Amino acid sequence: MKIGILGNGAIGNLLALKCHQMHQSFTLVMRKPAPFNLRATDRHGLQHTIPIEVCGISQAKQFDLLILPVKAYQVLPALQQMASSLTRKQTLVLLHNGMGVLEKAQGLLPHIPLIAATTSHAAYKPAMSKLHETGIGITHCGYVNQPEGNAQQAIVTLLDDLLAPCTWHPNINAPLWQKLAINGVINPLTALHQIKNGQLAQPEYRSVIADICSETARVMQACGYPTTAIQLIKAVNQVIKSSADNYSSMFQDILYQRKTEIDFINGYIVAQGQKLGIDTPINLQLTNDIHHREAL
Repeated sequence: MKIGILGNGAIGNLLALKCHQMHQSFTLVMRKPAPFNLRATDRHGLQHTIPIEVCGISQAKQFDLLILPVKAYQVLPALQQMASSLTRKQTLVLLHNGMGVLEKAQGLLPHIPLIAATTSHAAYKPAMSKLHETGIGITHCGYVNQPEGNAQQAIVTLLDDLLAPCTWHPNINAPLWQKLAINGVINPLTALHQIKNGQLAQPEYRSVIADICSETARVMQACGYPTTAIQLIKAVNQVIKSSADNYSSMFQDILYQRKTEIDFINGYIVAQGQKLGIDTPINLQLTNDIHHREAL
């Protein structure tokens, strides 16, 4: 099976490392294709030098499985570039933080097999050709558009190995909302205060974490995903503990003066609240504060 990985981000390069460890051939799909060697350190401290084969985005049609581990705001522009050349024999995996993209992707590619996925695997890129795997997490996947023929089982098996441990869902929106709720706390708070995830366990953050979770729980309940503020707080605290030494993606975006995914995380919660008549002043403030940091 031919695998294409879109972009050269941390998760994309982590997938390259996983393919290398599995002896699975792959190609990075990039706007400016130029081969390079990726120097990757896995979570056990072992170092790998991985020759990276690269192709342009116009060649994306050659892959059986095309994974898009990019920022939420990059997904639709990439799909629009590729849309005319994609075929029903290909399967695309949308692997990004936040929500609000999937529905538009389905509208753009109604006949292309699509998988929505979210992962808590963690990696850090100190340089363009360097990667550190910083933590193993859980991946949640679900088919949105089903493939034809017998391709589904082979792809499920491959992703189970590549993104292990991997759980498949008939309705992927439930785990996407759960991940969104966690990201909606950890990402903006660590980015605004420029701290590691674990520092959110300090008592000074308990009140704001509870308030964010309370707002998000109300929106989730109204959208048909039963939860409570207490359940969300527990889930957030578990991730804070398990990823204590990690820096969130939004922390790194602010640090390196990159555009964040705030509109697809807290901004999405605000937008859904507005549709449902639910006030979300804390999520709105976090969204505005991150936009202010981006402007600086």
